[in-house]
Amino acid sequence: MNAASVSVALCRGFQLSLALVLSLAMGSVAASEDYATLKQRLVGGDTGIDFVALRMSYAASPEYSPNRASSLEQRRKLEQALKLEQFEAAVPLAEAWLKDDYLNPFAHLGAARAYEKTGKAEQAKFHNAVVDGLFQSICAKGEGQSENTPCRVISIDEEHFFLAMNGFKLEGQHGLMCAGGQPCEVYDVTDRKTGRGYSVFMDISIPLKFLEAQHGNAEAPPPPPGQ
Repeated sequence: MNAASVSVALCRGFQLSLALVLSLAMGSVAASEDYATLKQRLVGGDTGIDFVALRMSYAASPEYSPNRASSLEQRRKLEQALKLEQFEAAVPLAEAWLKDDYLNPFAHLGAARAYEKTGKAEQAKFHNAVVDGLFQSICAKGEGQSENTPCRVISIDEEHFFLAMNGFKLEGQHGLMCAGGQPCEVYDVTDRKTGRGYSVFMDISIPLKFLEAQHGNAEAPPPPPGQ
């Protein structure tokens, strides 16, 4: 290969590398814009948005940061205020949590109760609608019942939220490789109303990849508070 050929090859290699970098960057920006747009619509009161798209676009955006230690502390403070019926104090706690972690389902659940108990019916209605939208989007009909059709989650709180909203009592949990080689968390539960036992399969590949990228390895998910 002569000097001219080498120069052309290097130039093409540089162009391909630049195109790849730009493509990745644009993909990240697009994901961020998708999430920003959907979030803006939701904050504006549009609870008819696609909550699956909202959650997945959040997970693909630079804002994504699941399983924060600060979120667990905020949850404990809010739950304590609600338990003590300190509803006026609970409102700013819920709002601060939502500012930091807007798609946390427990934050919306707490906000709905706090607003309801302080006579803010419209705000309570909105957050109840978000709670329902998030809940319905975690597992489609028929999902979560086997390793072939796990529910796709983006945080540990989503897992615990889904179990709590279904009225399940946690009996145990373990890891498993689901169909397609996706890492799953399996929750063995009992329905508090019927007494029937179930296993709920959750695809945790999204938060696990985030943790691996951040820390080099993933920690085992902690059990739900109070279990």
